[in-house]
Amino acid sequence: MTAVLLLCDCSLCKRSVEESRSIRVGGQHFCSKSCAKGHPNMEPCDGERNGCNCGIGELELLFAATD
Repeated sequence: MTAVLLLCDCSLCKRSVEESRSIRVGGQHFCSKSCAKGHPNMEPCDGERNGCNCGIGELELLFAATD
């Protein structure tokens, strides 16, 4: 049986998530609770910065672009 991968529906996220492991909110699929909640405290996906451009990671990219 093959896993079905979906792109996370968070607008900041570029990660894929297995459909069976996704967090579903209102018909959307998210890779983490942080993405599902919209990163209210600017926290990264799964509390990990590696491979995540959401939350804190996204802020760092924006600040780097303005330097």
